[in-house]
Amino acid sequence: MKKTIMLVAILFMVVSASQAQTLQSLFDKYGRDERFEYVSVGKGMMNMASAFGGVAKNEKQMMSKMKGIKILTLNENSDSPLMKSVVRELDQIIEKGNFETAVETREKGESVRVYYRVTGNDNAEMLTVTKERGELSIIWIVGKMTKDEMMKTFSSNGVMHQYGIQENQESGNS
Repeated sequence: MKKTIMLVAILFMVVSASQAQTLQSLFDKYGRDERFEYVSVGKGMMNMASAFGGVAKNEKQMMSKMKGIKILTLNENSDSPLMKSVVRELDQIIEKGNFETAVETREKGESVRVYYRVTGNDNAEMLTVTKERGELSIIWIVGKMTKDEMMKTFSSNGVMHQYGIQENQESGNS
């Protein structure tokens, strides 16, 4: 019985790790491609910015829980093979990665989708995908926080309020 439980636990960890690597591999693959703009901000730089940047106390607390932010932007016609390929790849990653939709908006040729997931030991990820005419931006934020902390952090900093989600509202009601 112990062996079975151990095998199930190991399988769960491998599946979780492979899902995280899938999104990481997307950033690794396209982050090196000259057709994309790529920005990566690690924990050290965020800590330095909060120490010297006049950041409010509640924002310092939020930043201390964040492990990193990565941004990938493609400026390309929405009908181009590259754009279609990246969007298809991203959609598969979101579906297979068990991301939950927090926000979805569409207006005049622009769409914004905010996804999140929390996996074991409060490892939280927020993924924002913005599509405009001729541009795709993907923002991936990784941190060590619970779902409630993540939702409160982003709602109190205006990210969720901008899209009409209240702090006390459950994601299922949004």
